[in-house]
Amino acid sequence: MLGALALGLKPIQLCLAADWGGRLADGARIEVDSDTRRAWRLEEGRRTLLWDGVHHLEDGSIVIVRDGVAVPTESMLRAWETPPARRRVADEVDLAPCRELNELVCGREGQCAQTEPCRLARELLEMARETLPAELELQADSSVGSQCREALGNPFFTPCR
Repeated sequence: MLGALALGLKPIQLCLAADWGGRLADGARIEVDSDTRRAWRLEEGRRTLLWDGVHHLEDGSIVIVRDGVAVPTESMLRAWETPPARRRVADEVDLAPCRELNELVCGREGQCAQTEPCRLARELLEMARETLPAELELQADSSVGSQCREALGNPFFTPCR
């Protein structure tokens, strides 16, 4: 991930333990981490902790945050008891830009496999192949496929010669 940031690629934002989510009355998303019970506000690509107090949701319900921790509601407890749904394994449409990037920077026969651009391209391809919980897929700031498309135009990812 640090390599991608140094190259100017947008980081893929994943919230790994946020098993409960809702929408605040002002339209921003709210997530509560199933392990720490920390409540997060997601708005315009930013993730910030919710302050202590009562937060009204779009559906009329409330979330109470005390000492930085959400007081669990019935719907939160139900969500945390249910394992997250799995999304489909990445299909060819998802993988195509990452495969193209790998072939470009690693070479058809892997002749440039030891280069840093190839290592990062392989890392992106592996990320594209992973199966993610549905909630995480929805929360991704951008898909891995779009990261690969962006990398195709990045001068760091020089073609293998």
